[in-house]
Amino acid sequence: MKHLVRVVRERHQVFDEQLARLVDIDAGEVWDRLEAESGDLSELIDVAERVAAVDGDITAAEKGVIAELRSRLRLR
Repeated sequence: MKHLVRVVRERHQVFDEQLARLVDIDAGEVWDRLEAESGDLSELIDVAERVAAVDGDITAAEKGVIAELRSRLRLR
């Protein structure tokens, strides 16, 4: 998302403040929202892996987030 905001600004001289705000994600809030959900969320692992692979090989940082997601989903 950060890359998208930068490219749009650089190539088209457009700055979308609402889009830019979407980039700043509070990981704690994401995990809190995830924990508040009920039911089987195991499909999120597949989705996370697909999203991470969109731009090429999955990076170490992306693998770390996916591992944490796996861990949190097993705690349910």
